[in-house]
Parts: sequence; C-alpha cells; structure tokens
Amino acid sequence: MASEDSSETKKNCQPLGDVAVLEKNAPEKAKDVAKYGVITVRSQESVYKAIEIMVEKNVSGLPVVDDTGLVGIISEKDVLRLLYDTEFLTGSVGDYMTESIISFATEDSLADVCDCLVKNNFRRVPILHEGKLVGIISRADLIKAKKDRFKSQAVPERSTKRHGGNVPARDVMKCGLLTARRETPIYETMDILATRNITGLPVVDDCMNLVGIISEKDMLKLLYDPNAKAGKTEEYMTEEVVSFNHDDSLYDVCDCLMNNNFRRVPILDQGKVVGIISRADVIVHILRNKSGFFRQRSQQ
Repeated sequence: MASEDSSETKKNCQPLGDVAVLEKNAPEKAKDVAKYGVITVRSQESVYKAIEIMVEKNVSGLPVVDDTGLVGIISEKDVLRLLYDTEFLTGSVGDYMTESIISFATEDSLADVCDCLVKNNFRRVPILHEGKLVGIISRADLIKAKKDRFKSQAVPERSTKRHGGNVPARDVMKCGLLTARRETPIYETMDILATRNITGLPVVDDCMNLVGIISEKDMLKLLYDPNAKAGKTEEYMTEEVVSFNHDDSLYDVCDCLMNNNFRRVPILDQGKVVGIISRADVIVHILRNKSGFFRQRSQQ
C-alpha cells in the first residue's frame, strides 16, 4: 500500500530559493542535525511490530530495512487506513511499506532538507552515508537547530462538526493538552513544538476558546526565511481549524485523519478546547477494542 506521505519524488524537493537561507555559523549540512541510531523495523517483521514501535516511540513513520539496507518506509497514515479497513492484519511490514523513498546524504545541504519537509507532507527523511542508513532528520530537529535565532529578538506589541456513531470522541481524546495563546512569543511556541515532538499546537484565548492552530510546517517556513522577525504566535497561526465536538463520532475523526495531512485534531465542548486526538490515539483505540470497533462501525 503506497503512502501519500512518502510518494513524492526527489525532483519535487528542489530548493524554494531564498526561503532556505542559513545564517553564518549555523548548521549547514544534513550531518550537522541528523539523529543517529535510527529506530527501524525489518521488512520481514509482523506489521503489528511496526505499529507497536510507532505508538511507543511516538513517531509518524519508520524506515524499513533488510540485509541489503534501506528498502522502504511505513507510515502512521498507512497503518490507520489498514486498521480501519481490516480487523485482523496478516503479513509482514514488507507487504505494506512504501518502496519509493525520499532520502538525503550526510553532505547534502540542510536548506534542501528543510525545503523538502516544507513542500511535502511527511515529517522526516532518512539520511544516508555511502548508501547506508545512518540517521534521520525530522521537522522538530530542524526547529531545534534554528529556534534560538528568535530567542533574543524583542516581541513587538500589537470548526467543522460531525455527528453520529457509537464511539464519542471524548472516549479517546487526551486531556491536559499543551496550548499557545495569541500573545505567546513565537520562540516559546517553537520551543514547545521542538522539545515535546508534537506537530501542532491549538491556539486559545483566556477562556480556552479555540482561535487557531500553529504547526511544525508553519515554523519551518518562518525559521528559514532570512527576513523573518520574532513576533507573536497569532501572526503565524492558521485561523481555519478542523475540530470536532467531544460528542462527535470517533469514526468521523478517524476518516478526517486518514484523508488529511495533519496528525491530530482539537476536541471541543461548547467551543472550548478540552482535548486532542491524534492518529496514534485512534490506532491504540482500535487495537484495544478490535471487535467492538468493527461491530459498531458496521452499524453506521
């Protein structure tokens, strides 16, 4: 099964021009930022092994290897579609992985890596040395490498609802979520995204009403713009947010996360943010409640 997150070809990852300009003395090559000691899964392993690793390590995709080296990648979105359609999965990781992979060499420009992760919907790319997998770079890694540029700069003054189904979103959502405010300095928002390894933050007002969302990709566009200045979160957030009510059907949430490129959605109660549901949360719920999930879905 081909992953929409990884099916682009490397020709679509050419630099955006002056967006990806790195300041003097900053990391310049992929090897300067790559995380080494990559978490991988072997192609002959059960697909449930890949699911276990993704959920436990909170990663959106895994490089797949065999004795020859890197042979594919399996993504969270692939897994969610598989679990949604089939109660019992058979076969190995190799049966479901995507063989078309975008990767970079250790000596490749970090700017090129950034451009690729801005222009595409996957969150991370494998890093190779002499054709061998040696590391990985995620959007969060790039944010960590660049966010201090905004630390010392002064900050200037200045939903879709769906219904139906027998499993309400509130049964799966995570509470006590991290949020940002309109006036939060952009550096603080970057720091939360980078250190907590999350893909986006709901932006709320003083009453926890949802007013926007800010994503990793928003941060990358800002970090690698040589003319960008530090400001407030509201200057960079997206105001149009897909969200669900806490009574909405989990099946609708699942359908949304399968067919869009974001990993999580805010959950609201009377307009106030009360939780969040990620692809990983839905995957865990399905695995823990297989029979009930498929029986209730058949009643829709």
